[in-house]
Amino acid sequence: MTSFRPQPILLILLAQAAVALAVALGLALWQGRLAAVSALLGGAIAVVPNAFLAARLLTPGAGSSGKALLKAAWLGEIGKLVLTALLFTIVLVTIRPISALGLFGGYIAAQLVIFGAPLLGSGWLDDR
Repeated sequence: MTSFRPQPILLILLAQAAVALAVALGLALWQGRLAAVSALLGGAIAVVPNAFLAARLLTPGAGSSGKALLKAAWLGEIGKLVLTALLFTIVLVTIRPISALGLFGGYIAAQLVIFGAPLLGSGWLDDR
């Protein structure tokens, strides 16, 4: 019997969101509400562009050939960079006051989750 096994990319995105939430909770206790909200915004700035890249890579036509996958990866990565810059600009221009510690802490913590990604494909999630 085959059981449902989520895509590693989805697990990474969920882990990034969870880490951003954990950082926000920690900062809420240490620095207060402003730092916590800033950390959530930083986490969102990391997760949303990564979700865009994942969507580009997981579209049905992306894996039809090596050339199609490469094109999807390039467009996804360019879109990810543009979205990241746009989201940082929007947050830094429109949100006042903002905690730099929270914003960049949430962003960096969510981005660091990617270093644990090899664990998701190594079989440690198997029920065996």
